[in-house]
Amino acid sequence: MEQADSGFDNTFVALNPCGLEKEVPPVPLAPRITNLDNKTIYCISQFVGGADGFLQKITDLLPLHAPGVKAIFKHKESTYMSDDQPLWDEIRKEADGVIYGCGA
Repeated sequence: MEQADSGFDNTFVALNPCGLEKEVPPVPLAPRITNLDNKTIYCISQFVGGADGFLQKITDLLPLHAPGVKAIFKHKESTYMSDDQPLWDEIRKEADGVIYGCGA
């Protein structure tokens, strides 16, 4: 079957509605803590889906199962994808490790 020539150019040009993502350089994982003796562990909770209860329980129980650990519960006020520079600065300064949870 032969297609008739309509006289129109069938080429379309459109912009990507998603925009362009800026490239993010990879960051390696931090070295593992060899033990929890006298370490400060931050338990960071998202406000999504009940993570608060779970992370609060970890914060309460961690010192009982690893004596000498100081566990601190923090609720991240912003969403998962949002930056919270004051919280990250505090963690860098005070924490030896982090447990980060997001409920589902």
